[in-house]
Amino acid sequence: MQVNLLKQKLKNGGSAFGTWSILSSIEAAMVMRSSGLDFVIFDLEHPPTSLQYAQSQVFSLLGTKCTPILRLGKNSEPDTLRAVETGVQSIMVSHVSSAEEAARVVRSAKYYPDGDRGLSPFTVHHGYSDENMSSKLVAANEEQFIGVLVEGEEGIANLEEIVRVDGIDMIYVGIYDVSQSLGIPGDLMNPRVIKLLRDCVTLTEEADKIAGSVAVSKEYLSLMVDLKFRFVSYKNDSFVLREGLEKAKGWHDESLLNSLRK
Repeated sequence: MQVNLLKQKLKNGGSAFGTWSILSSIEAAMVMRSSGLDFVIFDLEHPPTSLQYAQSQVFSLLGTKCTPILRLGKNSEPDTLRAVETGVQSIMVSHVSSAEEAARVVRSAKYYPDGDRGLSPFTVHHGYSDENMSSKLVAANEEQFIGVLVEGEEGIANLEEIVRVDGIDMIYVGIYDVSQSLGIPGDLMNPRVIKLLRDCVTLTEEADKIAGSVAVSKEYLSLMVDLKFRFVSYKNDSFVLREGLEKAKGWHDESLLNSLRK
């Protein structure tokens, strides 16, 4: 079984940088892979991507230094099982608001004795064989990286209990939800938001978990580093594509205007 390089790097005290993918494009995934990212999160909540196509995106990164992650929009045992059976070793589950919900994610994603994930030997994780099942089940549990997205007021309020759940590797904090929970939605640079984010990181790291979040600009990326977030995603593929072309269009228009002035 392949070693989960993302989990290994974070477990050894390192940090990870990557992005989100909402484009249903294997080619886009391969382009992102070539940029030296530690991970790409394939979003299964918002885009119309099917799980079957998401598996192709996962396969496009397997065996590389860029770890594929599947983001699930719903915390249910059938959805989690089908996601991990794609061969992905890293998942993130949305809308986790309590320790009980976080524990449900772990149970769904890990085999006995760490969970109650359904077992089929004839999947990509096990090389489509029932040989050496005991050792493969242990390895599967050890290599699985599990993140939960704490996105609402209830989740922020229960964070101290959520971080104590065994089997959870990362707490991914929704920065916009943090601002909304403080009554200042979207004011991401507000000192109150920054203080709460810092408190979230402290709680998470004290529980020997990884704190993650998203950077929406170069300035916010620096803030994430200063706050000691060790898992940082930067925007997403569609945003970066649009932003790059918009900048190029601006440069073109400026050059055109300057040429007309001559």
